[in-house]
Amino acid sequence: MTSGFSTYLPWVGAVAIIVIVALAVAVWRSLRAREAARRLNDTAQARVARNERELAVLMKSVQELIFRTDASGAITFVNARWAALSGTDARSAIGRHLHDIVETECREAVRALFRADGQGGVRAAQARVRTANGGDLLFDVAVVPLLSDGTVSGFVGSAVDVTERWVAQRQLQAQLAFSAQLMEVNPLPISMTDTRGRVQVVNQAWEAYEGLHRADVVGKHLRDILPEDEADIHAEADRGIVRRGGTTQFETRIRHGDGSHRDMRVIKALVPDARGSAGGILCVQMDISEFREAERATQEARDAADEAARTKSEFVANMSHELRTPLQSIIGFSELGKLRGKHEPRLAAMFEDIHAAGQRMLALVNDLLDVSKIDSTVGTFHLERIDLRGLVRAVVREIKPLLEAKRLDLRLRLSEAPLLAKADPLRFQQVIRNVIANAIKFSPESAVIHVDGQATAAGELHFCVRDQGPGIPESELEHIFDAFAQSSTTKNGSGGTGLGLAICRKIVEAHDGRIYAEAVAGGGAAFHIFIPTRGMGETVWSALETAA
Repeated sequence: MTSGFSTYLPWVGAVAIIVIVALAVAVWRSLRAREAARRLNDTAQARVARNERELAVLMKSVQELIFRTDASGAITFVNARWAALSGTDARSAIGRHLHDIVETECREAVRALFRADGQGGVRAAQARVRTANGGDLLFDVAVVPLLSDGTVSGFVGSAVDVTERWVAQRQLQAQLAFSAQLMEVNPLPISMTDTRGRVQVVNQAWEAYEGLHRADVVGKHLRDILPEDEADIHAEADRGIVRRGGTTQFETRIRHGDGSHRDMRVIKALVPDARGSAGGILCVQMDISEFREAERATQEARDAADEAARTKSEFVANMSHELRTPLQSIIGFSELGKLRGKHEPRLAAMFEDIHAAGQRMLALVNDLLDVSKIDSTVGTFHLERIDLRGLVRAVVREIKPLLEAKRLDLRLRLSEAPLLAKADPLRFQQVIRNVIANAIKFSPESAVIHVDGQATAAGELHFCVRDQGPGIPESELEHIFDAFAQSSTTKNGSGGTGLGLAICRKIVEAHDGRIYAEAVAGGGAAFHIFIPTRGMGETVWSALETAA
């Protein structure tokens, strides 16, 4: 027995060792697996933490409002966008229901997003929120139910701020409404066609003018609703504007809805589409029939007035010539009567009166002849390059007897440098003679008359005749240049026919110059004459336009 037990003892020990080794291996493997599991768990937790951090950063950076609610719709989480939109901390939103935040008219639609009906899927609505500063924000809200065992445990959602788009849409709608209203109330016929000539839009004025309803023309080609010749005109203009772009305008005759034809100004403009290509052609029509008729009537009236003026000028010229013949006889016989009746004072005085009246009448006739010549469109001025100082000195020598008769002192002061200008010598002397003669006529005896002439920095020659006469009232300084007009200070018989200064102004204006009068402080008047200097050139004949 003992020897048998001893025989099995080694085997038992071997089995025990094997069992111990197996257990050790199992324990080692278990520890190794546990360590691997721990490492995997740590890695997973690190990954979850990293994902949470990334999600938190992502939630902060998202420009839309992200939120989560419980099953009743009370907010349990919002991202940082809440603070940017509301101006309050995100914690102030926790526990509030979304439908309590939006405006009254949006609450039912928002409350319907949080129905606990167990159905999944995205639910959407629009909501308007009033900000702290009184402004409005519009959001597109979308939520998704969170289901647990078929029941709603909460909601997650987002709110996108679409205020700018909403405002832009409202502004666009207002602009479109304004444009449509503006087009409708515009009194001009307006239409819009595509590039193929099909009508897209017409206004009320177009309907009234054409005698057609928009429902009968929209979508149709112009050739189907307009006469063939008008359709051809529009088609040709449309082809040109599509090729060149921009706008074009032209005049034509267009049939009115009542069957008559009217003169029309047509304006067309190319309207681009969203891609910048030719989207359509806007056409505006303006009835200018009355304007053209008025233009024709005005032209006819102008022609009639020109003919009347020509007839008047011819009549004045003819009558003046006819009057000069008997006047010369009257003046001649009166001079003969004065000579023969010098021993009969009474008879001599009568012939003196006849002679003076004849001279006044002759002066009037000569003035009328001058007016008729200047008013005539066929009158010409012989312009030549000349030093005007010589012309002025010649006039002063000519009227010297008149100065001596009234013991007047004429002080002539002319520039030492030549006063060169393009002028008609005879006409210019007529102006100087008339102005100085007026100064002599209205100056008291022993008075002084100043005659100055010089060049100005503005490229003009300035002549001034200043007297010490009764002067001219300020209110009459311009009126005295009208035909047959006289100053109130010279209507006592000392004045003339009232044509002299009118003739002077027309002559000066024919030289592209100007003449005016001014009152002199202390008494008297000054007449200023400005003649422009001209470049060197050959003598020319300048047609004189009819004075207005």
